[in-house]
Amino acid sequence: MVLTRSTSLVGMITLLALSGCGKRTTSDSRNGTMAADSMAAHGPGAPQIDSTIVALGNEPFWNVRVTAREILYIDPEHMDGYRFPPVAAVEEGDAHVYRTRRDIPAGEPGPRTLELRIRQGTCSDGMSDRRYSMIAVLTIGAESRTGCAYYRPDTQPPP
Repeated sequence: MVLTRSTSLVGMITLLALSGCGKRTTSDSRNGTMAADSMAAHGPGAPQIDSTIVALGNEPFWNVRVTAREILYIDPEHMDGYRFPPVAAVEEGDAHVYRTRRDIPAGEPGPRTLELRIRQGTCSDGMSDRRYSMIAVLTIGAESRTGCAYYRPDTQPPP
């Protein structure tokens, strides 16, 4: 199936409209936990209009932030990050999968594709005592990495 820009736009508008439905409760975003009723209402990978999904890993260190505005990939060598267009998650089994692509000129550095799989489950980053409520698998370009994920309140106002 080929998706057009208008189809993608309709999907994003639908996602944004539906993301305001349901009740979200405040919880400790530092340890990555989220109240069970909110997780059940939104699923493990459904971004909310006022929150960010943060996925992270180490060895090598990496960070991905999924918002309604963009998907941002950062690692120590690329602190400004690589910005990808936002996409709605596709449900595949027990995972929510974000697949996006940057249209950049040939020869420009950086990854062109990003896939982030998020599923509910207990996760530890292996370097601290922090526990997370979601497991993440990132494929950036041709490299795959594993890590954890959590919701964080969005600190930027919508555009």
